Amino acid sequence: MSKISKAGRAVGIYGCFTETGEPSEARATAAKVETCPLCMKPLKEKHRLICAHAFCAACLVRSVGRLGRQCPVCQKALIVVGDQPEGKMTVTHLKDCFGIDYGNIMYKIPSGIQTEAHPNPGKPFTGIQTTAWLPYSPEGQEVLKLLQRAFEQKLVFTVAATNGAADRVVFTGIPYTENPLDCLQDGFLQKVKVALRAKGIE
Repeated sequence: MSKISKAGRAVGIYGCFTETGEPSEARATAAKVETCPLCMKPLKEKHRLICAHAFCAACLVRSVGRLGRQCPVCQKALIVVGDQPEGKMTVTHLKDCFGIDYGNIMYKIPSGIQTEAHPNPGKPFTGIQTTAWLPYSPEGQEVLKLLQRAFEQKLVFTVAATNGAADRVVFTGIPYTENPLDCLQDGFLQKVKVALRAKGIE
């Protein structure tokens, strides 16, 4: 499975940071482009680990297949962290008039200022307040626990750049529904689990 991190210039898969004989100006220019320490190319679909190393998503998936659930640079346990701004996730157990149990999730991330992890550091972003639903079945409760872990690891939301308007908080591709009936559809929970698994949550 995949997981995530932030890295500078490394030597080989297990390399360390190293100085080169390049002029300081060349080093400064190179530092502006983050490269993956596995493929040595600019990061594509960057995944950052809690140990602070970053990799291309595909490179990290291949690494996990070879080395297991550890950072390929420092060998620490793989724990993915995202760039989700600070916010709250609250869950309420509800039953409708037909006796169907639901988990109602309330997400609230207030507006704020972007950090270095976001598209436009120092500029404002518009927050989000939204509702999502899950069936309160055994599988639904399992998915809820996975979503809570993903939220704690800042993987459910991110800040997306917009054209003209203020950048805004959006979902990171994890399926959700604001209609309680939609969460009962066949395959919905499986789609959520697949998306979470791609982020290292399972």
